[in-house]
Amino acid sequence: MSDFQSSASHQGRAFEDHVERVLIANGYDIIERRWRHPDVDVEIDFIAAEPGHETVYWIECKGSWESNRPGLERTDTVKKLLGSAWMLNATPDRLTVEFIVITSDPPKDGSAGDLWLRYSLKENLIDAVWHLPLTFVKWNP
Repeated sequence: MSDFQSSASHQGRAFEDHVERVLIANGYDIIERRWRHPDVDVEIDFIAAEPGHETVYWIECKGSWESNRPGLERTDTVKKLLGSAWMLNATPDRLTVEFIVITSDPPKDGSAGDLWLRYSLKENLIDAVWHLPLTFVKWNP
């Protein structure tokens, strides 16, 4: 693995750890970590639920505070995310969960990634994108 890939993996894990702490601090229960959907072999960072488990979420984390193009600023990161979302959307489970993406950095306004995410939200491929500096800030395109 190259130094870039190794560093990116380390930074991504650190961001996931931070997201987990923020989810728990905000009352979410972590049901699974790094769960892999058996039908489409796509990994989800967290399956989480609100207290009482009335709403279950697939949580995908895309972020870093150390990279020069972190979170969803990288077009290839958005492409990979949307490919996974498309596969997950084809499963029967998708009808019973909300798919939330949590990022350290949303795409730049007007970029290809921004346009793709807006369209994906409109078409319900994903349910929400949350921007997480230190606490949740919902990203509203």
